[in-house]
Amino acid sequence: MSDESEPLEEPAPDRESSGSGWRGRGFLTGLLVGAAVGAAVALLLAPASGEETRRVLRRRAHALRRDAAGGWVSVREETRRRLREKKAAFKDRVEQVAERFE
Repeated sequence: MSDESEPLEEPAPDRESSGSGWRGRGFLTGLLVGAAVGAAVALLLAPASGEETRRVLRRRAHALRRDAAGGWVSVREETRRRLREKKAAFKDRVEQVAERFE
């Protein structure tokens, strides 16, 4: 008889603790959100004309887009680097196992 209190499947590993690199994405998201909130607060507290405020908004939006694009490029490059490392480690392990059976 099976014990019904036992789970049928193993729980999925926590992405934060698995070392899969999700923390970098969370940091980047936090950085972007923090920059946007900081810009909004600065605009609300700084006395400026409507034209000046719009110009500042355009500049900050452009800078934010540029920084976000650069951040995603670095995340993509880091992902590719890790994938190459894992692929090489897997290939080495397959070769080790194959040698055992020769």
